[in-house]
Amino acid sequence: MPYEECDDFYKCKACPVTVANKGEGAIPITRDEGDKWYCTSCFYCEDICPDYSPRQYAIDQRRIQEQKTTRMREPFQNLKEYGFLFDLNQSIREFRLDYGLPLLPLPELKSFKYLINDIMGEIEKNQTTIVFETKPEFVRKEKEEIAFFLGCLIPYRVPNYELSARQLLDKLGVKYQDLPFSCCGSIMTESQSEELWLTITAYNLAIVEKYGYKKIVSLCGGCSGNLRRGNQILSENKDKLELVNKFLAKVSLVYSGEIIVEHLSEFLLKEEMQSRILTLRKQKYVQNLNLLKVATQVPCQVIRPAKYSPSATQGTDLLINLLTLTSITTIKYPFETFCCGSSMLQYDEDLAYKIAKKRINSLINHKADALIMGCGNCSMNFTVHQSEYSDSYFPTFFFTEILDYALGASNEEIDEIVERKRAKT
Repeated sequence: MPYEECDDFYKCKACPVTVANKGEGAIPITRDEGDKWYCTSCFYCEDICPDYSPRQYAIDQRRIQEQKTTRMREPFQNLKEYGFLFDLNQSIREFRLDYGLPLLPLPELKSFKYLINDIMGEIEKNQTTIVFETKPEFVRKEKEEIAFFLGCLIPYRVPNYELSARQLLDKLGVKYQDLPFSCCGSIMTESQSEELWLTITAYNLAIVEKYGYKKIVSLCGGCSGNLRRGNQILSENKDKLELVNKFLAKVSLVYSGEIIVEHLSEFLLKEEMQSRILTLRKQKYVQNLNLLKVATQVPCQVIRPAKYSPSATQGTDLLINLLTLTSITTIKYPFETFCCGSSMLQYDEDLAYKIAKKRINSLINHKADALIMGCGNCSMNFTVHQSEYSDSYFPTFFFTEILDYALGASNEEIDEIVERKRAKT
């Protein structure tokens, strides 16, 4: 909200950007002084001011002032050209195969581009509507099968997260299907207009329904939060759902508002999944995993904003409750639910590094052996860029890697840490 309308702006001083730079982040944005893009969308301020948060104010200002800027146009052009924020080109596809990952279905670009152009008012008057091409190989084959959503970043930059997740789901007997999804909508479409954001979100959920699935499970914290927020808004507001369906109808899609959206951690915390993990754990017990002392980085948009997240009450325990199934030792540290700062990498690397370094230093001071993450975006700052701000390497893993290891998978880096710990006991 505008600064002059706020009666308790000090609550926003914990904004991770503002903590790192007092001239940026929540409070400066509301004063119209800070950079409108210096918001990580962690939704911390949204839980404080659910009616009109600094984050929402920043988005509203982008919609008014930023439409023609490079920051908006370049990623938006990628969305229109590739269906994602990044080009999953031939070299990426070859890398995936070499890494042991499957080729992903290509997005249905004709319908995706048509939707964007239609909402943006760029459809020519004589242009016909588009028929979404349904492919029989994607139709749900088993009752409990889920739709598997990876988003833009994970297929492009985070293969270890995806591979360990697939291996884990296979071990647990979970049937899942990759579908011809596009970008979830992300902050880029939301910064264009609510219509565009909700329609692109609904487009992906409509694909889930088109192929007969009831649930979509994502590895990405941002995608999970984005799809869930959009889904709940559409489920609760029939006028907005009707408007979105008018656009979707032009590409032969429709959305009911009834798909279940979950992050993989939430899916695995279901009683049946925990039972399967424990059963396999007894069969393939990995010795000395309890020697490891780890902390967790909870995906911001899985637990926030509270009004859209069924996991809000779990907070810091979201990943811990899963990790306890492996007998690993978990510890608390001050920043486990505070944003990693990765979203700032595209705007201000030094600021992003400052945010991450503070968290890594805290982990070292708390004598943690590793940081366990649940979002590909977090790994950008904590893993990929760690050498830019830290003189020594601090181990990071995804919760799927720990669970998969506990069920018999090999992981040389975990082995090395376990051996070092064993040697000290």
